[in-house]
Amino acid sequence: MIIVFLGTAGCGKTSLTYTFGEWLKKELNVEVSYVNMDPGVYSTPYTPSYDVREIVTVEKLMEEGLGPNGGMIRAAEIIEENIHVVSRKINSLNSDFTLIDTPGQIELFLFRPMGPRLIEDVAGYSPTVSVYIIDPTLASSSSGLAISLTLPLITRLRLKVPTVSVINKSDIPETSKVEAFMENTSSLEDEITREEAGLITDLASRYIKLLSEFSKTMRIVKTSAKTGEGMNDLYTLIHEALCECGDLM
Repeated sequence: MIIVFLGTAGCGKTSLTYTFGEWLKKELNVEVSYVNMDPGVYSTPYTPSYDVREIVTVEKLMEEGLGPNGGMIRAAEIIEENIHVVSRKINSLNSDFTLIDTPGQIELFLFRPMGPRLIEDVAGYSPTVSVYIIDPTLASSSSGLAISLTLPLITRLRLKVPTVSVINKSDIPETSKVEAFMENTSSLEDEITREEAGLITDLASRYIKLLSEFSKTMRIVKTSAKTGEGMNDLYTLIHEALCECGDLM
């Protein structure tokens, strides 16, 4: 099984990838491979079984004159040019679970060709699920939560594999506000209405109704890469996603 971790910068992708992988090894006694797809990271808490920095690093590109943003974009282009090499390396990993840690800048993986092409290649060989990580510090406002609930749907559409959502950093206070919004979408609509005025209010109201319909089929669990909370719930959620699409471990 391949599990891909995605989310906005600072949501805790790398930490959750590592914590979940260690939980799998300890609780299920399985073999886990880690894949680093971030060419800009300096270090990871896990030892990668495959590391895209074998092909390119942002640090090297910056030494050649590119800035941080230009370096990340060029790195994504180079990875895309070598995507079949990358996918062959990942598909050759002999383990029960392969956890893919994606770049901090989600747009490089999700909205450029690199990510969808990679997932298309690996999903043809192994059951694949993407985990979208919601950062409660970004989702604790009404508009922030609305955006955060939209991105898992976009991830599903872009990657074309089952996608589950988790609220990471469950140990911080902002999580309780996100939970309150999730339990009562009408209060979310009311708060956005208070924030906005005019035409945008009507559009926002329709948007929240759409999200409310979508959320009825979307179960979100809480996790903490720091404390280890929610790893069993995450595993169950991934298993449910595979059951729905007909793939079972």
